Amino acid sequence: MRSFIKLLLPLLIVGVMAACTARTGSSSQGAEPQAAAEHQAPDYYLDFDDIMIPKEIDYINDGSYKLDNTKFRASIMKFKGRVEIPELVQYFINNMTKDNWTLVSNNKASSVQFLTFEKYNKSCVIEIDDTFASATTTIFAVEVKDAGVKRK
Repeated sequence: MRSFIKLLLPLLIVGVMAACTARTGSSSQGAEPQAAAEHQAPDYYLDFDDIMIPKEIDYINDGSYKLDNTKFRASIMKFKGRVEIPELVQYFINNMTKDNWTLVSNNKASSVQFLTFEKYNKSCVIEIDDTFASATTTIFAVEVKDAGVKRK
């Protein structure tokens, strides 16, 4: 039994050292490209091609909703992420303005901030809830498709 342990112990030590070396080597080499890829990931558009979403918040499928028919398109998009609330608010104000939205109101009630934007045939309300350790962002957007057409 002792000879088995004497044989097993060096093999175990060599195996642990090899695993630590392989893990350290791969993480140090792979950390920079992965970190660079995260920082270079662009912001994106999701359901509407004129509402830019910052890469720092993640889409939450639960509670999100999409509706698209001949008269209108509506979407409730939920996101969560660890961000600074003033920076997130300023991000939406800047990017919505770049995409030709008009800021109608910017209201804050307790830990919830509401941004309301409008366009010719679109409306958007962005709710940013500053919860513990992360922010929940909900975007309510509606587009009326036949805004210029009158029906008899």
